[in-house]
Amino acid sequence: MYKKYLIVTMVSSLFIGQLVHATCGSCHRDKKNVKSAFIEEVPENGKINGKTLASCGMCNFDTDDKSCGLAVKIGHHIYSVENVNIDDHIDSHAKDGFCNVVRVVNVKGKVKNNKLYADKFSVK
Repeated sequence: MYKKYLIVTMVSSLFIGQLVHATCGSCHRDKKNVKSAFIEEVPENGKINGKTLASCGMCNFDTDDKSCGLAVKIGHHIYSVENVNIDDHIDSHAKDGFCNVVRVVNVKGKVKNNKLYADKFSVK
């Protein structure tokens, strides 16, 4: 009986030890150079190209807009999208539309005066 208890305890300890070691951060990767897949800030020239979050500014990003309008979130800032209509890709009030969900988009364009002027805007 004692041997059975000892074996179960040892196997359990080894299993738990492997779980703890696997999540301890002991990987040999350079964490300082890890880059986000999303655009985190707008550079001085205002030109952006990459992934960001998009949704209805009023419905999901809590902007002061008085009607539904497409907006993107870059870092902690919300920018209204000027030349892409909120209904261009899908009905904004559909179950999976911009007024009901926040979606990942690929965008290329320029941010000027707190507005995004998109040259390319595609929904993921």
